[in-house]
Amino acid sequence: MTMDDVAKEAGVSRALVSMAFRNVAGASDQTRLRILEVADRMGYRVNRIASSLASHSPKTLAVFLLDLRQDIYADMYDGIREITDQNNQHTVLSVGQSDRSRDASALETLVQSRVGVILAAGLLMPDTHVQKHNQNIPIISVARQIPGVDSVYVEDFVGAVMATEYLLSLGQKRITFLSNPQTNGYTGRLEGYKKAMRDSGLQPNIIMSNYSRGQAAADIKPILELDSEQRPTAVFAHNDAAALGVLDAAFGSGIRVPEDISVLGFDNSLISRAPGTGLSTIDIHGAELGSIAARMAQRRLTHQDIPAMQKGITPSLIVRSTTGKI
Repeated sequence: MTMDDVAKEAGVSRALVSMAFRNVAGASDQTRLRILEVADRMGYRVNRIASSLASHSPKTLAVFLLDLRQDIYADMYDGIREITDQNNQHTVLSVGQSDRSRDASALETLVQSRVGVILAAGLLMPDTHVQKHNQNIPIISVARQIPGVDSVYVEDFVGAVMATEYLLSLGQKRITFLSNPQTNGYTGRLEGYKKAMRDSGLQPNIIMSNYSRGQAAADIKPILELDSEQRPTAVFAHNDAAALGVLDAAFGSGIRVPEDISVLGFDNSLISRAPGTGLSTIDIHGAELGSIAARMAQRRLTHQDIPAMQKGITPSLIVRSTTGKI
């Protein structure tokens, strides 16, 4: 099946079909929508990645970061820049928002910048939406595994089991997990925690929160205000920002860390390593994620027809001062 077949069925010229698929001036929105609907109905799939690479600048890479307020994304960007600087490549940066409201618009901005590949760190949109964008321009998903899309990611499930088993080894029994919203690509940490708890014969205790330090503090505060026989002896937070929120709430409630409660995060972001913080955490090796993603981008630029590349990184436990024996 060819573009000529689509043009005949839609009753337009082949040139208009080409314009519609390339999303360039020349076809009205109504005509473009009709052409795409006809193509979908006929089962026609244009090689959009190949045409994208032909029409964009292969020397320029785009970088999407979910949230600059979370240091882990700065670590990933450092890893990306290390490789792009070596290759004398320009980067175009776009920043999202932790409630995923800017994912689509940020990606669209990068597409309009006529870049060769988009490295996207922390996308929260559904898999199907990312896969659709990937048909228009190659995407390298950083810190999240997406089927059919080039991905470099941390093995979150493994890290969460590691974290929970470490807390159990300290004699902790009442371990609460402060959970991120459960969306495509971000369920492994909760699942790993639940498995480790159940394998130890303990009941998981889960509090749903979001990616904000302030919201994490508000969500954990009522639990910390329970009497010492009921409140958790440890809180495992889904990321470092949330763990810092737990520390804020504990300080405000007069609860000592780690004497009264242990707190463990996930990311090993810059602030977790800061003097005076000393947050125990799971290291996802953010800079390494970024550098691997940038190398993937180089390969995708020159080998657009290879299958999606997938690379998982095993996290590691970092023990600092916010965890201790019960």
